[in-house]
Amino acid sequence: MALGCAGKQSNLTSYKIALANKNIRLELRSDIAAVNFPYGKRRGIEDLLVRTVRYYRAIRNHRQKRPSQSKSPVLSSGVLVMKSRLRGRQDDSLLRAYVFSALFRAWMIGFGEYPKINNKGGSITQFVIFADFILHRLHIGKVEDHLEEFRSYRKKLFIGSGFEVVRGKVI
Repeated sequence: MALGCAGKQSNLTSYKIALANKNIRLELRSDIAAVNFPYGKRRGIEDLLVRTVRYYRAIRNHRQKRPSQSKSPVLSSGVLVMKSRLRGRQDDSLLRAYVFSALFRAWMIGFGEYPKINNKGGSITQFVIFADFILHRLHIGKVEDHLEEFRSYRKKLFIGSGFEVVRGKVI
């Protein structure tokens, strides 16, 4: 009897996961269509973004929680030592960089050109609209600030590797 209940529970869980993944695909499909990506390239872009969103959510939701600042006894080499535990929110900058990299890659696949990011207060470009759709689903705000930060981070990495970067293009 217990096996039957467990089987039903796992089937229900797998159904919920499948439904959630299907919803991700449908939501991203509407976002891709809103920006008018070429029809022949939409499927590849959709697959890339679905993998990115699933990975982001999996890492974000399954992190180890950081304990409070309290000191706790730890046995180290047979000696009892009081060590303080870590505290605070974990840094998401590398996880966000992964998402931004996928957004830039999707734009390059779709349109074959480096995406343009508008200046603050200027007219909004299509790429910023597209990124805002996706980042809103991942609960990431301040789109323009994060995109500019990622672009400067990417440029710094390329220059550090010996490449020359002019307006986002690697020479």
